[in-house]
Amino acid sequence: MMNSQKQTGELGRKMAQILFIDDDTHTLSLMEQIALILGHHAILCPAARNAYNMAVENEPDLIMIDINMQEMNGFDVVKKLRQHKKTSQTPVIILSASEPDFESSKAIEVGANGFLPKPLTIKNLESTIAQFNI
Repeated sequence: MMNSQKQTGELGRKMAQILFIDDDTHTLSLMEQIALILGHHAILCPAARNAYNMAVENEPDLIMIDINMQEMNGFDVVKKLRQHKKTSQTPVIILSASEPDFESSKAIEVGANGFLPKPLTIKNLESTIAQFNI
């Protein structure tokens, strides 16, 4: 769904479509709740191997991805997303509980637009949505 086709929520605000990629289902559930609280639509992807296809098929407004996953790390997923024309310009934020100095510079190096510490907070998601004018 492209930005110009976004749905409007109850308050007349645009609803962002956010793809959350994390192999921890509890974390995904928390991220979904945060998106819903803010009036946005969450697409949940619990398997890194499916992330690329879900992103291309759904064309989200924002992608938030964990670094440390079982099958494939978030950095590799970002590199792959940047190679497809449908996702090459989509804002991608890396999420991690790891050391922010190393992880944030690596995130930018592979093509992500930023880095946020885990756990995701309402304030961090709201700020990210505002930053990218979604």
